[in-house]
Amino acid sequence: MAGLRHGLSWLALVVLGILSGVLEDVLFILVLVPYLPVSLDLTGDLFWVFTVPLAQLLALSLTGTLGWLFLGLRQRRRLMAFWLIWMAARGTFLFLVNNPVEDILAYLAWITLWCLGIGVLARWRDSVAEGAKT
Repeated sequence: MAGLRHGLSWLALVVLGILSGVLEDVLFILVLVPYLPVSLDLTGDLFWVFTVPLAQLLALSLTGTLGWLFLGLRQRRRLMAFWLIWMAARGTFLFLVNNPVEDILAYLAWITLWCLGIGVLARWRDSVAEGAKT
């Protein structure tokens, strides 16, 4: 039974990584576009420093919270698997809709930054928990 649970948790982590890769565009279309002011040009100069990171943070807030609370995303190997799957899903999706390679690399750089942040948080929480034990 433990092996089945372990396998299902990894499968759920894969699903969350794939979901993160597609959820960015869904949240961009359903949340950012309708609720941001019209005066804010979402596709202009602010796109790479505001729109992309905000859409990714929205997706990560949903999938990352589920992964952190239920799937052990604070463990390094699970976080790396989540990061690689998210990168593969996002890169594949963007490639299939004919985005330029430099744009795809910008998206993947932001994803790497967010996952590094999760890793730093996990490491910090582990050190705080270790310090509390002593």
